[in-house]
Amino acid sequence: MKRNNPLVFQPFLFLFIITLFTGCTQLCTREGRLQHDTDYLLEEQLHDGEVAAWQVPEEPDIERNLAVFLTCTEKEKLCRYYFTVLRINGKNKPRVFGRSCRKYKKSWETVYWQESLAPAMHKRIKSRYFELQGFNKNAPPADYVTDYRLPSLLLQNVTKAEQKYRLPLTSMIDNASKKNHIHPVLIHAMVNTESSYNPKARSYVGAIGLMQLMPGTAGDLGVNPNIPKQNLDGGTRYIRQQLDKPGIKGNIALALASYNAGYGNVRKHGYQVPPFKETKNYVEKIMTLYKSQ
Repeated sequence: MKRNNPLVFQPFLFLFIITLFTGCTQLCTREGRLQHDTDYLLEEQLHDGEVAAWQVPEEPDIERNLAVFLTCTEKEKLCRYYFTVLRINGKNKPRVFGRSCRKYKKSWETVYWQESLAPAMHKRIKSRYFELQGFNKNAPPADYVTDYRLPSLLLQNVTKAEQKYRLPLTSMIDNASKKNHIHPVLIHAMVNTESSYNPKARSYVGAIGLMQLMPGTAGDLGVNPNIPKQNLDGGTRYIRQQLDKPGIKGNIALALASYNAGYGNVRKHGYQVPPFKETKNYVEKIMTLYKSQ
């Protein structure tokens, strides 16, 4: 595994593939081997957020880099959004953005290494890439940390709620966050937005408690939403599930949209925050609180 590659695409993890060997059927040409290599990576090796670097024998001075940043289904096809970079004699060429899809048991579409081969696709996918990056701009990763600072508004609100409801809400949120590997400040921001730290909160649609779990969702999670500790555990586990879903993969804003409006709506709108006023306001409010730590 190559850790210190001069190509730095944060937060991507680098994988180094020295050579991808195969038998020689239709793979005796450079084009055939290259197609096989990219098919192999798209099908079996690369996860979202990873970059593979490798060379083919005929190109000793060229290192090829393929990064995948989004995987989703579109019109009954599995699609992977990517960018490629050619490193020639130690110098990087500009990124080329694209999308490769396949139907069940079919081959992947061609991966492009030159912008001129698919300029319209490059422009569209490049815009999508920076849109996704922008969702989480200046936001800490969502993973659990022990050293964090609550923004003053959240600290003030949780302190008042602890006194009012006689519950150790800070330690309860920290325990649920640690258990489900979620940043505690994110859960605080969600609880503040969902219920204002009120364990008895009820919405007009029937959502219950600190993290406003719907009864059906609580049942699927196996928790009693009327018990604050279980409500926190269920809601924290549910946002963790959203973060891990295909097409979201750690994108906090999309995970929040999925928590609020449902994963189906996020997928339906091309893995973007759905254009619902409530959902857009919800995501914006929580992201603002989360980034203010």
